[in-house]
Amino acid sequence: MLSRFFASRNFHQDDGAVFISRFLENPTDYLSWKDVENCLNRDDVFWELITDGGNKANIPMYKPYWSPVPCQDKKTIHDHIQDKKSFIITGYSKVNRNLTKLCSEIERSCDVNAGVHVYGSRGGSPSFKTHCDNFSNFIIQTVGCTYWQVYKNRHTSLIQTRNDKPLNYDILEIDWEGVLTPGDLLYIPNRAYHQARPDEARLSISIPCAPSVIDSNFYDRRYYQIQTNN
Repeated sequence: MLSRFFASRNFHQDDGAVFISRFLENPTDYLSWKDVENCLNRDDVFWELITDGGNKANIPMYKPYWSPVPCQDKKTIHDHIQDKKSFIITGYSKVNRNLTKLCSEIERSCDVNAGVHVYGSRGGSPSFKTHCDNFSNFIIQTVGCTYWQVYKNRHTSLIQTRNDKPLNYDILEIDWEGVLTPGDLLYIPNRAYHQARPDEARLSISIPCAPSVIDSNFYDRRYYQIQTNN
């Protein structure tokens, strides 16, 4: 599945943004609104809610008597989604078996530990402002369309990434810009500045890739079956 990606450029000497059209043939098999609803009604994923100003909103926590860990308030999350505001789901690689297989392929093909976050909104609410992330990232659109900009400019690895400092937009140089449609993939190198500018309902998958030299404790992504016939 990753052959087109690795054939797109010489990553040993020329890392940079990569766009691959129709990377997934059936993107909603990996993420759909029904999957989002499923995540809302379980307690083993973690939600982040994005305000109209591009910041993270507070989600009340509570600890049910029989739960070993605190849980997030589902009604707060539900109301936020219904209000057509942006949200993030982390830990999604444990939910969808197709994505579990894709993460396994990424981890076999690259020296990384892969995770999956979901980004979405029922309307045209904004995502984060121009920022950078510590790790390389694969973005895959599954529902709707989203305009993206990825810049050649990168944050140094000598200093901790801080996205609260003002940027000098005059020196930002475009590496890739365009619209992701369902099934499309966008690769963003680590610490490269980027921004998504959605203007309609959408869902996308984000696969951050932490170098395995940092931590080689991978999820056991095998699927175990219980034999019931003796």
